Amino acid sequence: MTTDELIKENNRLRKQLTAENKKYYEELLLSIRLNGQKQEHTVEKTLLRILQDIIDAQTNGHSAQEFFGKTPNELSDDILAGLPRNSKMNNIKSISFVFILLLQFNLFNILLEPVVALSLFKTALPLGLILAVILLLLLSLKRSSFSKKNSYLFAFFAFICWLATLLIPVIDTAVGGIGKTFILSHQTFALILLVLSGTILLNSYLKRHSLVETLPTIILAVLEIMVLSGLVNPAFLSDGSRLLFSTMVLLIVVGLPALQLYKSE
Repeated sequence: MTTDELIKENNRLRKQLTAENKKYYEELLLSIRLNGQKQEHTVEKTLLRILQDIIDAQTNGHSAQEFFGKTPNELSDDILAGLPRNSKMNNIKSISFVFILLLQFNLFNILLEPVVALSLFKTALPLGLILAVILLLLLSLKRSSFSKKNSYLFAFFAFICWLATLLIPVIDTAVGGIGKTFILSHQTFALILLVLSGTILLNSYLKRHSLVETLPTIILAVLEIMVLSGLVNPAFLSDGSRLLFSTMVLLIVVGLPALQLYKSE
């Protein structure tokens, strides 16, 4: 079975659990899946085997707690200790995927401004903060099963970094620009973004990524073509229209991958 098939079978069988066993198993599942350092296919095979064991024990009148004799976190530690570690390349791939999505969102927001002005402070610094947001959110997810306080702390710092990416353009505009600034036409910048989107889509095609993974970039590419062709001119967009565009893109870029993750859970 493929990893996706294992997850679907897991979701199907989980419906057979009692409320008590379901709570136990889902705490275990969350703890193991969020570890992020083990091979995904092996993890899903192990989770499915454990689920089948719980169902068998449930049929014989035993709860999961009675059958294993351990709490979900204790059992999780034992299981993770015996699973092969994930390759660093897969971890880098996950971080890169989220970084590219947020990078596209940040650059598209620049395209929507009345004047496309690029500078080290206004353009490069937010990209570094986006990377910090991703790393902090990963830490928050990994800590959520073990320490709620630390998880919330990492999430709070991620929010501060994300807020800073939104405030930096405002501060830059308020002070009349910080550092050397380069002015580009909307069509030129749209062409640059379209080349970036095309490169990402080609890579996604070659690596056979799913439609959900590629759809945000496809939609952004369509919007970039509209700007490049003159169908949409950001210089004449009202603040309300600009906010609507930005919100729509944010929902697409973040919402679709989040929906895929939710379904896999």
